[in-house]
Amino acid sequence: MNLLQAPFVRDLETFTSTPAHFRRIGERSSWADANRAGMPVVDSTHSRRTFVKSVAGLSGLALGLGGCAAAPAPVVRGERLAVPYSHGSEAPAIPVPIGATDCHHHIFDPRFPRPNGRTGIWGTVDDYRQLQRRLGLSRSVIASPSSYGFDNRCLVDALDAFGGRCRGVAAVRLEDSDAELDRLHGHGVRGIRLYLIGDVPTPPTRFAAYADRIGRLGWHIQVVAVSDEALVAAEPAFSTLQCTLVIDHFGYVAQPGGIDRPSMKVLRRLLDKGNVYVKLSAPYISSKVGAPTYADVDPVATALVQAAPERMLWGSDWPHPLVTTDPRPDDAAMLDRLAIWAPDPNRRRQILVENPTRLYWAQ
Repeated sequence: MNLLQAPFVRDLETFTSTPAHFRRIGERSSWADANRAGMPVVDSTHSRRTFVKSVAGLSGLALGLGGCAAAPAPVVRGERLAVPYSHGSEAPAIPVPIGATDCHHHIFDPRFPRPNGRTGIWGTVDDYRQLQRRLGLSRSVIASPSSYGFDNRCLVDALDAFGGRCRGVAAVRLEDSDAELDRLHGHGVRGIRLYLIGDVPTPPTRFAAYADRIGRLGWHIQVVAVSDEALVAAEPAFSTLQCTLVIDHFGYVAQPGGIDRPSMKVLRRLLDKGNVYVKLSAPYISSKVGAPTYADVDPVATALVQAAPERMLWGSDWPHPLVTTDPRPDDAAMLDRLAIWAPDPNRRRQILVENPTRLYWAQ
């Protein structure tokens, strides 16, 4: 698919061609109407002419042309809003560009009980839409959680509810049919999620077989290391993997001293191969400093961004299923952390918009 035909770009073109929509969304009091229409709230300091030129520039970036936008890209400002399973209510201090993407969150819907009998939090599509409003995000990627096993019904239902602004990463078996993979692709799935350790681990030597199954669809493998030792052990297999590999949650590089750990060196070597992405997500997993800053993760995050900004992704990990006590993580504060890891707004746009477009919306 030509990326100019991708849903989020078409939606932006429709939006910019309708002055009434622009005027309505420029009004902060009209957020609810804009959100129901599936449109971002654009900073009202930008004129409609500037906005149209900026979207044209964004479309060029989505095509990978490497050109500059004709005018400064418009930004989206979040709003003050209390969101389930997210601490605080303040909007992020930094605005985000149109098309900004949360590349890692989950949906837990009580209409789809967990097949393994687990209970816990329920974070629904409607709940997550509130988080998008709070953060100013335009698109998202749902990762199928381990508690749903290989049952992708909740994932597919959520993808259908969000429409073209959402993509999914599913849990599949190696023996699943091509027809089943095609069905998932039609609903917006663009990758599969494999665990190195845990309830249903996949030996690193088996990743190549999965890569063969998904290659014709252009999908990627998203790997959950669960421990940085597991990532180190998997390096030989990952170094020869022919498909794109996406590594969750900073590769689980442990703290303290993460910047000097063997797992960090593995991440750097894998990034040098050119087919590996890393998710800057869930810093609370490895941080020893803890909330609200998780500042001990900053050196790792900054080094990764400097090493391969074109293959970094940001994710919230909402509704934070690994956090079982209050307060829950503050998603706005975690998004603001990106301004420390990537101080240049153009680099943040790369991480939030361009990289997700290439990885999730190219097919």
